Amino acid sequence: MELVSVIMPCYNDGAYLKEALDSLRAQTWVNWELILIDDGSDQPETQEAVRKIGQYPYVHVLHTNHVGPAGARNAGIRAARGEYILPLDADDTIDPIYMEWAAGVLSEQPRVGIVYCKADFFGERTGPWDLPEYTLRGMLQDNIIFVTAMFRKRDWEAVGGFNLNMQDGMEDYDFWLSLLDHDRMVVQLPAVLFHYRIKPVSRTTRFQKSTAQIKETYHTIYQNHRTLYEKYREAYDLSMRDTMIDLIERRGALEGEAGRLNEESARLGAEAARLNGALQQQLQLNSVPIWKRVVNKYLFHNRRSI
Repeated sequence: MELVSVIMPCYNDGAYLKEALDSLRAQTWVNWELILIDDGSDQPETQEAVRKIGQYPYVHVLHTNHVGPAGARNAGIRAARGEYILPLDADDTIDPIYMEWAAGVLSEQPRVGIVYCKADFFGERTGPWDLPEYTLRGMLQDNIIFVTAMFRKRDWEAVGGFNLNMQDGMEDYDFWLSLLDHDRMVVQLPAVLFHYRIKPVSRTTRFQKSTAQIKETYHTIYQNHRTLYEKYREAYDLSMRDTMIDLIERRGALEGEAGRLNEESARLGAEAARLNGALQQQLQLNSVPIWKRVVNKYLFHNRRSI
């Protein structure tokens, strides 16, 4: 039974550490260790949580100084004793059979270099993480594998680890592309075994709000893997063409929906104007003293009013 090293960077996520650790303790695969990397946490709660967890014999604590997720993971994997590596962020969890199932695939299929599963969200938002099925074409276009996937330490060594020039995010995507460039195969387990926490503010939410940052990051990924994209130029071009067609269809559907909503808005506006006119008439009628209305009604046949 191979040793699995779980690599857990942590920066001020002490409130979630116990939940993440409990999901590891529940694993059916018993041969594992946890490398917990405290990347300069300054919250007392996190510092105390790291200290307590570090007392367990199967936990090894490292301290880094704000090197970011890529640098922290590299430090943890460098210190790992296991042949199989499973990154798990301090605020996420996994199901009890994930480690055993993934390690079994790596043991039985030497050409496979990445094993992951299906996933869902919890926290600020819940529900399935609707990632597409793995294909090389899809992977060349965008990341469809989250960081909590199992791989071999020797493959990490062969590609030089996580790329430190990915400062703003997507370092996992960059790393997976490096493994694909080494002709590693990918297996997705057909079950939801990973649970990704959604927080109000996180590194990911900040990244997603900056279009300029997103563009720069994807440009960096392309530059880091020019040989891979050249190797699969046709697949990449076809994937981008498919995406363009999908966006055109989506734009047409949105324009149609916008037209329908505009028509409905105009109808509701006309109805509101009609109701407002009726209300104003009623208000004017109610402003006439009742005795005057009775007398005017009585004198109506004489075409006179007071």
